[in-house]
Amino acid sequence: MTAFIVVCVAMLLAALLWMVLPLLRAPQEKGTATESTELASYRTERRFSGLAVALLVPVLAVVMYAGLSNWDWKAVQIESAQAANMEQAVAGLEAKLKENPDNLEGWIMLGRSYTAMSRYPRAADAYQQAYDLSKGQNVEAVTGLGEALALTDEASLAGRAGKLFDAALAIAPNDPKALWYGGVAALRSGDLRLGRDRLQLLMAQNPPPEIRGVLARQIQDLNEQIAAAGGEAPPSQASPPSAAPAAGARAIQVSVSLSPQLRQQLTGAVPLFILARDPSAGGPPLAVQRHSSDSLPLNVTLSESDAMIPTRSIATVPKVVVVARLSRGGSPQQQSGDLYGEAEYEFGKSSGPLTIVIDRVVP
Repeated sequence: MTAFIVVCVAMLLAALLWMVLPLLRAPQEKGTATESTELASYRTERRFSGLAVALLVPVLAVVMYAGLSNWDWKAVQIESAQAANMEQAVAGLEAKLKENPDNLEGWIMLGRSYTAMSRYPRAADAYQQAYDLSKGQNVEAVTGLGEALALTDEASLAGRAGKLFDAALAIAPNDPKALWYGGVAALRSGDLRLGRDRLQLLMAQNPPPEIRGVLARQIQDLNEQIAAAGGEAPPSQASPPSAAPAAGARAIQVSVSLSPQLRQQLTGAVPLFILARDPSAGGPPLAVQRHSSDSLPLNVTLSESDAMIPTRSIATVPKVVVVARLSRGGSPQQQSGDLYGEAEYEFGKSSGPLTIVIDRVVP
């Protein structure tokens, strides 16, 4: 928002200079007294005109933009006020914690606040303080630290963050956050059964419908993968795929195809991952679906129900980069040799299906 205002002001100033400078530029002096008098009058009129333009154009621009644009100024004011209040509250909490650094609940609250503000490294620092004070026995401190580390760098799910969620589940086996992240961590490490079992435990806690849709699709997919590997047959009561996105929910229509040149490089079916990422921040994808190269060309709908983390979906950002990637190794993580294509989608501006051609190779 700040950058947008700066650009608008710069453009307005440039336009004013273009219009006003010619009016202020003095004509050459004339010889006779009458001509000099007329010239003085002319100069006064030009200066008055320049001043009028300098004053009226900005006012007219602001009035027209406020009246004709669809920008929700009230919402911007509310968001700005909320952000200012949050900053003030966090500053006050930090000051109190400097005076009383042994306040466990205070550090947890600070970690929550920084996570809500998407300041994940600072959230990790706050939760680390809580973790140290509780000697790793406070479940919220453990899961909060793990979440902040994962949101800062998703690769940490294969390292310290994953171990933190394992530790949290040892203390509280039914903790929802630990089950979710612990399930994702297990899947990243290749333990399909453990990941599936943790997600099923989370499903048994009757989460909201949008989260149930994500879990149902992942559990069904895992059952199929385990069965294909000869582990066990999918249970007959496997949950069905999630329904279509709810009315009013954000969704992106995506059309994916594979370039003829790269199609010749495929010797069999490989997993196809279609995901949306926040181009301005790291962390896990905001939405992800798994398909197969056999289904290409393919039309899919990415929606809020495809979020890996319920609190981070495509509804939380103004713009996403959608990536379609064929994983030669079958891993959700990008690897050398994978085939991919990507395109940017901006909510409120982009229209129609987003077309992605898989035409590049990961070096």
